[in-house]
Amino acid sequence: MLSCFLVCFGIAIYLHMIPEFLAFTGSFMLLRTYAGGVHLNSFTRCFICSVFVQTLVLLISKQCTILLPIAWVIIFCGSILIWKIAPVENINRELDTDEKVHCKRVTIKVLSGIIVFTLACTLCGMNDMVSLISVTILIVLISQYIGIEKYKIEKKRRK
Repeated sequence: MLSCFLVCFGIAIYLHMIPEFLAFTGSFMLLRTYAGGVHLNSFTRCFICSVFVQTLVLLISKQCTILLPIAWVIIFCGSILIWKIAPVENINRELDTDEKVHCKRVTIKVLSGIIVFTLACTLCGMNDMVSLISVTILIVLISQYIGIEKYKIEKKRRK
């Protein structure tokens, strides 16, 4: 995890995108920790996928900005969907009822914090950051849906 963080931080330095890296990494890590998502079966696959996704998000953010109204629709709709399906389980770490309730509660707090941060960015005219947050929400949501399907497949294999 630390090695991935350091590699991605190095890429962010190279791209001159440290604030964007911090916003993406902070919101992504918090959401993935409590809302869940796909977990790959080896460190190497996880490392490569994580570096690829993070670099791709930074490059997309650098090249294009999602219009503010569209970004907010993505953020609100994506947040509702993330909260609704959280937490996504992993075959190697299934959650009991109390853990699921805890993760759902923390997920709503994280999403609320992200929305407050994004609102502040909007008020400060930081539309690039709002766009980045909307892409981050989409990435987490996609990861959740892939994680759900992977969990179903692996659960069937175990039977």
